[in-house]
Amino acid sequence: MDNSSCMKKWILIITMVICHQTIFSNDLDKLKQNVRDFYLLEKVSNAEVAHLLEGMKGDYSFGDIDYDMHRRSNWKPREHLKRLIKLAIAYEDVNSDYYQQDHLAEAIVGGLNYWSYHDFYSDNWWHQEIGVPQSIGPTLIICEKIIPDSTMVRSLKVMDKSKIKMTGQNKIWLSGNVFMRELVRGNRDLMTAAADTIKSVVVPSKPYEEGIQPDYSFHQHGPQPQLGNYGLHFAEDIVKWMFIFDKTGIAFSSEKVDLMRNFMFQAQQKVNYKGKYELLATGRQLFPERVNGEKYRGPMSKYELYKNLERIFNLFDSHENPTGPPKEYVHFRNSDYSLYRTDGFFSPVRMSSQRVIGAEAGNGENLMGYHLGDGTNLIYRKGDEYHEIYPVWNWRKLPGTTTVQDTVPLPVLTWSGYRNGSHFTGGLQSDWGGISAFEYRRDSLKANKSYFFKDNTVYALGSAIGTDRDFEVVTTINQCYKKGPVIINKKKGKITSVWHDSIAYVNLGKQQLKVRQGIQTGNWKKILTWQTDTLISKEVFDLEVDHGIRPKNAKYAYVSIVGVSEKEAEKAIKKELGRILVHSGAVHALSFNQGKNIAISAFEPSEVPIGHKQQLKINSPCLLNLYKLEKGWKIEAVDPTQMLEKLSFGISGKYKVQGSQVSKIDGNVTYFEISLPSENDNKGMKASVILMLE
Repeated sequence: MDNSSCMKKWILIITMVICHQTIFSNDLDKLKQNVRDFYLLEKVSNAEVAHLLEGMKGDYSFGDIDYDMHRRSNWKPREHLKRLIKLAIAYEDVNSDYYQQDHLAEAIVGGLNYWSYHDFYSDNWWHQEIGVPQSIGPTLIICEKIIPDSTMVRSLKVMDKSKIKMTGQNKIWLSGNVFMRELVRGNRDLMTAAADTIKSVVVPSKPYEEGIQPDYSFHQHGPQPQLGNYGLHFAEDIVKWMFIFDKTGIAFSSEKVDLMRNFMFQAQQKVNYKGKYELLATGRQLFPERVNGEKYRGPMSKYELYKNLERIFNLFDSHENPTGPPKEYVHFRNSDYSLYRTDGFFSPVRMSSQRVIGAEAGNGENLMGYHLGDGTNLIYRKGDEYHEIYPVWNWRKLPGTTTVQDTVPLPVLTWSGYRNGSHFTGGLQSDWGGISAFEYRRDSLKANKSYFFKDNTVYALGSAIGTDRDFEVVTTINQCYKKGPVIINKKKGKITSVWHDSIAYVNLGKQQLKVRQGIQTGNWKKILTWQTDTLISKEVFDLEVDHGIRPKNAKYAYVSIVGVSEKEAEKAIKKELGRILVHSGAVHALSFNQGKNIAISAFEPSEVPIGHKQQLKINSPCLLNLYKLEKGWKIEAVDPTQMLEKLSFGISGKYKVQGSQVSKIDGNVTYFEISLPSENDNKGMKASVILMLE
């Protein structure tokens, strides 16, 4: 190679290095500006800044914070750092009266010094390695130009406790802290590693592994639904990083943005109702709205957080996303969790199985949640029916559950939680509503339970209820705040229906209903160890089915008609209710619209009458929707066990079967199969066939 060629080669290499460094430098500036822009989306009022500065002492600590606290949950010292972020935002907000004011800069730097000199700690590792660094980084970047080198060095040393490790949401938090720290230092390699790690977790998980599920629900701590706990924090962090990385060399791929869009609008948006986050979706975080007079992480705060994330996501997303959830039934097949929404009400069901953990307790939280995943079924109209009811709830009688009423304190769950003893748990969406059903097998109690959602009604059927324990067994229809009168209707001494707060509860079986109404008393400490034991009393309405002591093959059937006056309820009871076709230990079947729609929960092989002298023989456990056609049937099916490859049936009559690979006619019976989704990601989804008369 001659000297000229060698010189050209070196010039090219030097040019590439300079270009790369320039791009990196530009990205650094852009990333820092994106961080500032992200945090400046929050508006901190002049009054709040004045209040914070007024509460700051001469050593730049806050007088209302107990810095000697070491408890694991709701650790108050971290509030010091969160307040500094608010002061930093006000300092950089051109519309604030405190914009770049010297006394505010002094308070920010002083507050950072106070923390770095003391380095307070909690007994929960999370705060030292995640929470504290997470609450220092934003202030360092927002106010980088006013922070002295000595303060910056000490603060970054505190942040050095964050390392890239662990899994799931913890991994995102740790990597985010590393990124913010190294963005200040300008360490390209560690920034890239942290950014790559953050982006690496935005992938669809395999069913029942931690992360975003194929149905867009979210799991953490094993196969456990965590939409409103870890899942909401996951969304909070990833939306933040998508905003910060936007229009830089480390921006998220379009595929990852698509996945987050589905997580936001196919899952998170759907668990919010009338200004509150649905309580059954919040994991173990059954929190009050305020703690010591300050806003905490209750359902209203979680709702506000989600709506803010939705707003931020739409700032950088090019798609036109839905402004609200659709009115429909949806079942999250990977989380044993169903939702039904109409114009007039919202009704979730939380179940469990051998696949899915029902609930957990930890950090002194959810001490009473032993039955949360046992078929709890709530009915919201105004959205406040259960708001902060936890201290006074009878936790053995959660709405929708069938439980043993023993006399010992409820066991406190562990981090491992619990699983229901059956694989049969599932849901089936239809054009008219949906079915949720499961076999309950826990603590020597068995029950087959179904919930049918249609229009403004929720039908609940239970059967095969039994236990060998010498205690009463109760199915709770509802337990909510009492609002207004309770109207009880009886016939021959038996309650036939009850009306309360625009809901008519109609007895569809021979079971005995009991109504309880009055003051119930409790405290927050029985829910959260770090809360007060101050007694709280609320008036509560409770409606339940008493199955007696040590029942065998007991059953129940009732329907909740939602959004009706007392007079409207009478009309609906006489003219508009569905008809029970079969109510046995093996099968629950309801007919609607004069037999045009039939909904079935088949727990065992069984037969169901579906028309005049017409039977459907079901050979496998399944959930079914049947639609009457002019000359046949459309049948939709789900395998709630998620273990079968096909379902087989026999139906009276001679039919051509569309959508079935196997069918035959023998006499006057058509035998056919429904092939089920074979890929693991699609287990529990519905399949269908159409039967047309020959």
